[in-house]
Amino acid sequence: MQKKISCKRCQYRKLKCSRTEPCESCSKVSTACEYREQDKKKRPVSSKYVSELEERIAYLEGLIIEIRDTVPEARSILSETSGFSEITVPPKIQSESSSVVISPQPDNLEPDPEGSLIYHGPTSIMHGKLRREERVAAHPDNSALGAKTGSNFEQVAQHFGISLDNDLVTIALMHFFKWQYPQFMFIYREAFLRDHFGDRQNCKYWSSGLVLSICALGLLMSPNDVQRRAIYGFARPSIATVQAFLCLAFYEIGRGNVSKGWGFSGIAFRMAQDLGFQRDPKKWASCDTSLATPEDIEIRRRIVWGCYTSDKLISLTLGRPVYFSHHDIEVEKLKRLPDFPELELWLPIGFDSQQGDFGETKPMVPCFQKQIELSKIIEQILATLSSQSAAQDGLAYRGHLDRLNLEFGRWETSLPQCAQWNKWETPSTLLIPSVASLQFVLCL
Repeated sequence: MQKKISCKRCQYRKLKCSRTEPCESCSKVSTACEYREQDKKKRPVSSKYVSELEERIAYLEGLIIEIRDTVPEARSILSETSGFSEITVPPKIQSESSSVVISPQPDNLEPDPEGSLIYHGPTSIMHGKLRREERVAAHPDNSALGAKTGSNFEQVAQHFGISLDNDLVTIALMHFFKWQYPQFMFIYREAFLRDHFGDRQNCKYWSSGLVLSICALGLLMSPNDVQRRAIYGFARPSIATVQAFLCLAFYEIGRGNVSKGWGFSGIAFRMAQDLGFQRDPKKWASCDTSLATPEDIEIRRRIVWGCYTSDKLISLTLGRPVYFSHHDIEVEKLKRLPDFPELELWLPIGFDSQQGDFGETKPMVPCFQKQIELSKIIEQILATLSSQSAAQDGLAYRGHLDRLNLEFGRWETSLPQCAQWNKWETPSTLLIPSVASLQFVLCL
C-alpha cells in the first residue's frame, strides 16, 4: 500500500520517494526504510502560536531578571548558570511590565428580563449589555427581587386541589418550626411568617413554592401516618430526567431566564452525580443490570461528558464557578457508535450517506472530544479569573494568562482536519454544526 508521505531517509536527503514499503531509494542502498507513525503531513505552526511563545519567553526572561536583581541568593545562583548573566530585558517589555496592570473584569449584578438582580462574574457575556442608567430606568425598584413577577400558581393549585389556607399547611409549618428549624437557619422565621400571614403581596421572603417545600419537611415529623404519606411519591432520578433538565437549562438561558436555567442545570448535574455517572460505567456493570450492552455504557459516558462541557459553557457564559471538576470524573474517552441506515434523514448537516457507512469522516465525536479538552482549559480560565488573590499579583497573573494562551494555541493546533474552520471561506461553504458549536465556544 502506497504511503501518503515520504520515508524519513528520503525526507532528510531530499530524495524522490516511491512511498512504498520499503521505498525504491532505500532498497537500492540496502538501508532500512522507516516511516513516521502518522501517515500525513504535519500542519505548519500558526503565526499566532509562535507569537504567543515569543511573548511568554520574553515574559519569563523578564521575570528571571527581576528575581536576579532583587534576591541576592538568586543572583549568585543565576550568575553561575550559563546564559542567564547575558539576558537583558527589551525596552518594550520593560515599559509594558511596569505600566500595564492586568486585572480581571469586575463582577456585578444585572437585572434579568423580569427585574431580578442576577450575579454575573468576570467572564459573563452580559457585561456592558446595558448602561447603569438604562438598567435603573428599566427596573427602578429591584428591592422585591422579582416578587412582582406574575405566577400561575393559583391555577396550578386549583387544578390539584391545593389551598395555602388549609389546616394541614398550618400543621406542617408548626411541625417544621418546632422540630426542624435549627437545621434550616437560612430561612428567617419572623420574616417568612409575617409574609405568610399577611396579604402575601410583593413578598421578598415568602413564596408559594417555599411554603410547599417547608410543608413537605414539616409533615415528616407528624405523628399522623396519613399526613406523612401525603408527601410521598417523589419522582426517581433517571437518565432521561438528567437529559431533560439540561435541555431545559439551555432553553431558559437562551430566553434570558438566567436564574431558572442555572437552577435546572444544577439539578441535572447533581442528579447525574446521584446516579454515579462521574465514575466509569464499567465499575457498576456487575451491580447495575441496566448496563447490559456496550451501547448502554457509551451512553452513560456521553451524558457525564455532556454535563461536564455544558457546565463549563454555562459557567463561562454567566461568569460563575464551575460545578464539575475534571479531577472528579473517572470516565474513559468516548467511542464512536454506528449510525444505522434508517437514521439517514436524521443525521446532522454535512454527512454524506454515499461515502459508505454515512461518511468516512464523522466529525461529531472528534469535535466533542476536542470540546472536552477545551472545557479543561476553560475550567482553568475560570479558576484564574475568579481568584482575587491571583489578580493582586500582577506578574503572577500575567504568567497564568500567558500559560492559558499557550494552552489555547496547542489545542487549536491539534484540531483534526474535520474540526478546522477557516474564516476566509466563502459564504457558500457548508459549515457543519459540530464544527460550528466548537468554534462558538471559542468566540465566547
